[in-house]
Amino acid sequence: MKLTGKKGQKGKIRRIFKIVLFVLIFALLFNYFQRLLMKKWLDDQNATYMWEEFHSLEEDTVDVLFMGTSHVHEGIDPMYIYENSGITTYTLSGSQARFDTTYLALKEALKTQSPKILFLDMSAIQYDKQLREAKIHLITDHISLPLDKIELVRNSEDEELTMLDVLFPLFRFHSRWNEIKASDFQYATGDLDTTYTRGHYVDYTTITSEFHFYDEDGMTSGITDRDRSYLDRLVALCEENDIELIMYKLPAPYWSLSLSESATEIAAEYGLEFWEMYYEFDEIGLDVTTDFRDATDHLNQYGAEKISSYLMEYLEENYDLEDQRGTNERWDSDLTGYHQELEEAYQTMLEREAADEEAGLTDDEDEEDDEAIDHLVVDAAAEEE
Repeated sequence: MKLTGKKGQKGKIRRIFKIVLFVLIFALLFNYFQRLLMKKWLDDQNATYMWEEFHSLEEDTVDVLFMGTSHVHEGIDPMYIYENSGITTYTLSGSQARFDTTYLALKEALKTQSPKILFLDMSAIQYDKQLREAKIHLITDHISLPLDKIELVRNSEDEELTMLDVLFPLFRFHSRWNEIKASDFQYATGDLDTTYTRGHYVDYTTITSEFHFYDEDGMTSGITDRDRSYLDRLVALCEENDIELIMYKLPAPYWSLSLSESATEIAAEYGLEFWEMYYEFDEIGLDVTTDFRDATDHLNQYGAEKISSYLMEYLEENYDLEDQRGTNERWDSDLTGYHQELEEAYQTMLEREAADEEAGLTDDEDEEDDEAIDHLVVDAAAEEE
């Protein structure tokens, strides 16, 4: 009886081991499968293009990373910087990204790249709530850090967010399958359009914007203890990898003096200075009538080129970064595709304007829409699109 008991126990252990092994193999295969069909559940396909282009780059070829919220990938054009200086940069940011998802994105980036400098846009300090689940997926679905994803869920303030949602998003968004089209399989078949903008979103749409930087709006830092802990980790990760961290803020009309002061205090706690780029508005050459594209005050392509030129000059004057033009075949050849994307985006803008004119939309109607949206943005603590 005693011998039988030992055999039974060993058999039980083997069965448990087989189950665990099966689950691990299933998880790996499922993760591969769902990455092939990533476009099934992403509302923002630009995020797919951003990460796929990043993962396609040769290792250790990006010297500078720009990270933060959507203001980063809207407002900075890495290929413009490369074409005019030879410095390799990338905008690896996310819509409404908080410091937790930015930290995960940086860990993923360091798997293949060794940037010397990280520019961190501090827009996230205004948020007092965790990022919505749909926005979380725009980053977590593209990275292979399961333990960090699990920790993100365990520390989540969203009771509806589960490990299953983050590790297996295909289950979460299964209802999308009734909308399936042939184009949805482009990712799996390798026919997904190639992009050449190094994470930048190109848009020539133009609206007239209005800054209220010195308004007494009471917008102070809403950063939570949880998000502050991730900012701590992000700063430490930069130190561990000899990355110079620059905390800054791209000019944006919703941003306020009180938020800028909060960012300055936070940066000082880490022994850093905060670069408020609003004070260089005129030096950069920004124009509120030509350089912004929407009511939530993202920069358009005209503004992005001005910002990129200013940042490029800053990098050239303050750092000894290699001019890789003529020696980096991939980046040199991608300039052709980059200019094609610029042209396509410009034509899209012209077609949209023509359609609006044909539909009888007036500037007054557009202004009313902008004012209504701007009001909602202020009421929502200036939440980005």
